[in-house]
Amino acid sequence: MTKKGLSLVLFLVVIMSYPMTTIAKNLENDAVKVDICIIGGDNRFVYKIPKNLHNDTPYVEMKNKIESSLASHWKIEDARYEAHQTDVSYVFSIKDLINEKQDGGIKVAIPYTFLVGMFGENDAIQLRILASKLIDWQANSMDLATPGFVEPPTYFSEQEYVYEGDVNELLDQRVGHFNGSIMKGQMVLYIVIYFSFIVAQLIACFILSSRLKKRIIKNPENMHQFRKLNYMYQIIPFIIIGVQIVYLIMSGLLTAIGLYFNPGVDLLFIIVPVLFNIILLPMFFVTTESEIARELEHNSFSANR
Repeated sequence: MTKKGLSLVLFLVVIMSYPMTTIAKNLENDAVKVDICIIGGDNRFVYKIPKNLHNDTPYVEMKNKIESSLASHWKIEDARYEAHQTDVSYVFSIKDLINEKQDGGIKVAIPYTFLVGMFGENDAIQLRILASKLIDWQANSMDLATPGFVEPPTYFSEQEYVYEGDVNELLDQRVGHFNGSIMKGQMVLYIVIYFSFIVAQLIACFILSSRLKKRIIKNPENMHQFRKLNYMYQIIPFIIIGVQIVYLIMSGLLTAIGLYFNPGVDLLFIIVPVLFNIILLPMFFVTTESEIARELEHNSFSANR
């Protein structure tokens, strides 16, 4: 193929791909995104509406319009909006989103009329369900893929299920029945791992505080660098606390525990392990500092005698 022919082919490819790219971008920009966040104590709907779809409608008026529709079926605890560069987010905390929660089973019924009925029937919409990775979901007693949901890969604590189509397609389905079941065996395993950070912290604090004590007792001249050495030996315990918090978030436990246990009990499982590890840190190293001071004083007294 000559250079002229190759250039012509490349030109045609660019011309043909440009409209497709433009259309894809327009669909992305013109789609109303609705997130159903099932996260335990603070369940909410989040609407992300591109600014070009507001049609000069004030944000407050749009918020009131959506809130009025949702309030016809759910109890709204809080409603607010945030304007971003290309869209406006409307957040509504739903008090009674979960219809039933028993023994790890969760049932959520969402009449689409109240959820998206305020938009035009031909408007493009992206509906996402966000929940813990430790929960299996079904829609209308079928696999989520059957009614059109796809499951994009996620790397954080929440699992994501996405439906894309027209508002009319959702309205034809009338009500979405979402049944979730917490994977108890996996959750118990994750909880055991989460609490094992306490054991790791206990061992780390014991070994490191002992080494700090031996280092200074063996060379008392290091006492004038005690603060620096003290912080240095606490680096690993601080890392353990950080890893523990990241594990809590990334594993999906934060959401699963909130959905499985009653309010109050969930806080015990979530907060106590981290709080205990934070308390262990000064408990060991402050005690070690007192022991070092007493022993150095005793050695000095013995040497003077």
